[in-house]
Amino acid sequence: MDFPQDNTPTFMTQDNAQNGHPIIDVTMQNFIEEVVEGSKSIPVIVQFWAPWCGPCKQLGPILEDEVSKNDKVRMVRVNIDDNQEIAAQLRVQSVPTVYAFVEGQPVDGFAGAQPGSVIKEFVTKLAAMAPGAPDITPLLEAGEAALSQNDGEGAMAAFQQAMAQVPESLEALAGLVKAMVVLGDLDNAKEIIEALEEEQLAKPFMREAQAAVELAGKTGEAAGDLGPLEAAVAADEANLDARFDLAMAYFAAGQKEEAMAQLLESIRRDSAHNDGAAKTQLLEFFEAIGIADPLVTKARRKLSSYLFS
Repeated sequence: MDFPQDNTPTFMTQDNAQNGHPIIDVTMQNFIEEVVEGSKSIPVIVQFWAPWCGPCKQLGPILEDEVSKNDKVRMVRVNIDDNQEIAAQLRVQSVPTVYAFVEGQPVDGFAGAQPGSVIKEFVTKLAAMAPGAPDITPLLEAGEAALSQNDGEGAMAAFQQAMAQVPESLEALAGLVKAMVVLGDLDNAKEIIEALEEEQLAKPFMREAQAAVELAGKTGEAAGDLGPLEAAVAADEANLDARFDLAMAYFAAGQKEEAMAQLLESIRRDSAHNDGAAKTQLLEFFEAIGIADPLVTKARRKLSSYLFS
C-alpha cells in the first residue's frame, strides 16, 4: 500500500481515551503513522464507518467497550466518505468493516455488525498477537474459572503467574484482588484498590474487583450459620427481610447463585419492598461477580422478566 506520510496531528473522537490510547479519526495523511507503523508496537483495530450507516452506530460502542477492557490493543476509525482512497486500497466494499493490523499488516477482520461475544473473541485474539507480548489469556481464563468455583487458591495461583509474565496487566491484578476476597484477605485487597489511580479504577474489570471488595465488607457481617436463616424463610416464604439476610449470608459463603435466587424471589413477590432494597443489592452482586458471568446473565434475564412482564 502506498500511503503518503506527513505530520498532520491526530485528534480525539471521544472525550475519554481507551486504555490511554485515544480513539482517533485516521485519514490518508496519518494512516501510515497511526496504523502501519503504530501496529508494530501494539495491534491496531481499524473500524471503517460512515455517518449514514446505522449498523456502524450499533457496532462502534460495542467494539469500543471491548477495546477499553484490554490494554493490549488500540482502535482507530476511518470515515469512508472522506477517505475513499484508503477504503479502495483495502478493498472495503461495505460498512461497517473492521480490520486488525499487526506488524504493519492486516491479519484479521470482519464485515457487518456482530454480536458482543464475537467482538470479545476478536479483540482477545488480537491482543494475544501483540508484538513480543506473552499470551496470558489462558492464565486469566483459568483464574476466572477458579473464581467461578469459589476456588481462591487456584485463582490466586493463576493470576500470580499471569502477573509474573505481564506485571503491568491490570486485568491480572483485578483477578488477584478478587482471589484475595474469596480467601478472606480483605485488608490486602483494599490496600491494592486504594493504591490505584482513578483511570485504573475506571477499567470495567477493576470496577468488578472494587465492587467485590466493598461487597465483601458488607456480607462479612452476615456470614455465619445458614441454618436459622434458611429455617426462617422455609417457615414463612413471604418474609422478605429474612430472604434478604439469607441472600447476604449465601453470598458471604460463596454461594452466589443461591444468593441471587433469594433476591430474585423477593423482587418477584414485591419489588418495592424496603424501597427496592433487593433490586439494589442484586445489582451490586452483578457488578461484583461480573456482567459477563453466565450466572449474572441468567439472573439478569429473570430480573427483566419480573420487572417488565
